[in-house]
Amino acid sequence: MYKQFTYFWLSFAILVVQIFLLDNISIAMWLRPMIFPLVVLLLPMEWRMVWTLLTALAVGLTMDLALGGSGLYTSSLLPLAVLRPWIMYLTTGRTVEHSDQSALLSRLFTKQVMLYTAGAMFVHHTLFFMLETLSFASPLRLAATILCSTLCTMVVSTPIIHLYKSKIA
Repeated sequence: MYKQFTYFWLSFAILVVQIFLLDNISIAMWLRPMIFPLVVLLLPMEWRMVWTLLTALAVGLTMDLALGGSGLYTSSLLPLAVLRPWIMYLTTGRTVEHSDQSALLSRLFTKQVMLYTAGAMFVHHTLFFMLETLSFASPLRLAATILCSTLCTMVVSTPIIHLYKSKIA
């Protein structure tokens, strides 16, 4: 019960920081840190897919309603929830077995969790910015936006991941 309570408050804090702080920071057009996918990425890997999808839907709808995304946040977060086990396998070489009741993320080193998160954030940012622009008129700008935003997101996410590893995992 303690872990679920702590995870809920960490998720709430991530969403509040994203909505009220990071969304209002205007450094450059191509630099947009988005930490809200961490709520879905740091869910226990052993959860059934339906619970992960429902959580991603709730987070996506919250972001869409709070920031006026018109479904953009939800449509970029739901595929990430589905691809999460494959991203875990590609970045860390670990497979998700639902019969295993021990937390997979807690058994990984911090470096592996960071690699998993970076890969997943890259996938999310690619989906998000491609859906946002709906154009390949300037592919270099799109690529720069994806890479720079992913890098900035990882810089902001690092303390959150360390907090997660120390308190929840």
